[in-house]
Amino acid sequence: MTYTDPYRPPTGTGRPDASPSDITRAGVTRTMLWLVLVISAVGNMVASYGGSGTPAHLVCGAVTALCVTALVVQRLRGRR
Repeated sequence: MTYTDPYRPPTGTGRPDASPSDITRAGVTRTMLWLVLVISAVGNMVASYGGSGTPAHLVCGAVTALCVTALVVQRLRGRR
């Protein structure tokens, strides 16, 4: 990577063989966790407005908490 302008970051990715379509297992896992997180949060909202019982709220809340925990753990492991 060469810097031609000191006020602009380089446009390269740092790896000459990297392509935008590189899909990793961690990326797929992160995407799936976010998807399940959003679905469980929406499910909890629907359960609240629909007047569902406590078990529906507990299940949605537990799934949401597990997804958040998994995303935080994945983020912290990725920092190393």
